[in-house]
Amino acid sequence: MNQLLDCPILGLTSDFPERVFIVKHLPTGKYGCYCHDGVHGLACFSSESGAREFAQWIDMGGMQSEEVSFDEAREVAKDRPMPIVSLMLLDNMSDPQIHFIR
Repeated sequence: MNQLLDCPILGLTSDFPERVFIVKHLPTGKYGCYCHDGVHGLACFSSESGAREFAQWIDMGGMQSEEVSFDEAREVAKDRPMPIVSLMLLDNMSDPQIHFIR
């Protein structure tokens, strides 16, 4: 008998904002990423203040927040090398929303 799963892939039912903030190191073009429970992802935030606070944790001068659409953030995440496999909304860092991109 076939069974229909409510959400077979984590992140499909998550409601990401249409616009998010990511952090970028302008001199090198590197982006702020995060690892939660072994899942690596591009960090994003629904507010610029969240992105700026996250950027302060990164030991690199020149980190700046950048507002982008969800689709643009997803493309940036896809362009990151492995082990980046997701886009992570980190408004609650202990329980991030994860959108897998590969």
